[in-house]
Amino acid sequence: MDLFALPDWIIWGLIAAGLLAVEMMTTAYVALGFAVGAGVVALVTYFVPGLHIFVQGLIWASVGLAVWLGLSRWNSSRHKSHKDINDFDSLDSLPRADRIRRDEMKQRERD
Repeated sequence: MDLFALPDWIIWGLIAAGLLAVEMMTTAYVALGFAVGAGVVALVTYFVPGLHIFVQGLIWASVGLAVWLGLSRWNSSRHKSHKDINDFDSLDSLPRADRIRRDEMKQRERD
């Protein structure tokens, strides 16, 4: 079976499935973004057969990059908004009165 004899939308669907499988084995959103881009190109080429390969590649790259950047920004903002459980401050375990005295002592040391 000649892979390049298949319709464009099937080839893009196979690329999307392969990239989705790669994304499942890794922790990066890069493969997921480009899998979504390949899926979009598969839909476009299904409804618009005979689309030039350059246009298909441009759609794939732009949609894949946009999805990847969007997921990266969403993930970074999500991580910034949550407190990390590994950032433990020993002063938090002290009673409030002791924390105030300790903060005052630190302020005096700075002055």
